Formats: sequence, C-alpha cells, structure tokens
Amino acid sequence: MSTDSRGYWREELALIALLLLFFIGIVALSYHLPFDARLFPIVIGSAGILLTLGIAIEQMRRRGARDASMVDEDDPAAKADWPRYATALLAAPAFGLMFWLFGFIIASLAAMLLIPVLMGYANRRQLVVTALVTVAILALIGPYLLNVDLPHGLVGDWLIDNLALRAS
Repeated sequence: MSTDSRGYWREELALIALLLLFFIGIVALSYHLPFDARLFPIVIGSAGILLTLGIAIEQMRRRGARDASMVDEDDPAAKADWPRYATALLAAPAFGLMFWLFGFIIASLAAMLLIPVLMGYANRRQLVVTALVTVAILALIGPYLLNVDLPHGLVGDWLIDNLALRAS
C-alpha cells in the first residue's frame, strides 16, 4: 500500500501481477506430481493466489479514495523508495538461494535480521529477539516434535561430511 502523494500504483500493480503469476506457476507446475508431493505446493500456491487477489481488490478499492491524513510519518512505508521495493522483490529469491546453500537456520536468521532493516524498520532489539526466538522454536519443533530434519544446505552438508559430524 503506497502512502506517498506521488502514488506507486503502477509498481504495486506490477508486484501484484508478478506474485499472482508466481503462485499460479506453483500450482500449475505441481499438477504432474504424485498426490503426496502435490499437496504442499497446491495449498501454498492457492493460499498465495487468494492472498494476492485479496490485496489486488483492496488496492483497487483504495486507489480512488486515498486519504493523506491517514499517513503516519513514523511508518517506514510512508518513505518507501526503490531500495524498499527492490528488497521486497528480491527477498524470496535471495532466501531460496541462502536456504539451498546454507540451510534453514542460517537462511532464516539472515532473512529475519536483514530484510526488516533493509526495508526501514529500526527497532533492532525487537528484530533480534524475534528472529532468535522464532528460529530456535522452529529448529526445536521440526526435528524433535515432528521428526522432520531441517535442511543443512550444500555448505552445511559438505561441512558435516568433511568434519565427520554425522552420526553413523
């Protein structure tokens, strides 16, 4: 949602269209998979499509009736510029690459610590506490309560293999 008097409706529309295409692609590419493997992409893709359509409808509804008096000057979105939009667009691919290379813990911590700072949120103590607590809880819930090993990434697997850290 842009709050600048110039309006960023073209950028918002482009981001909404890009997200909609992304989620439609997830659903479309998952149809040839077996049911077990298809379930997660269809659920996530469908939720993403519904969320993107909801955002699009809300933005179209608000586009004609923007009220400048509702702008909070302390809100980082009020001072949005191209680095904020670039961060929003590049966050998912960068997270995916970090997840593939370094695994869940490093990628999640990096995303939760860097992305809010790059987007202009300044309460660093709250960011650090939230990131550490969230990653710690998920790192404990996955392997111990759900019996799901969290990915270590290519670098993590290489280190585990070369340093003989894997239990035999």
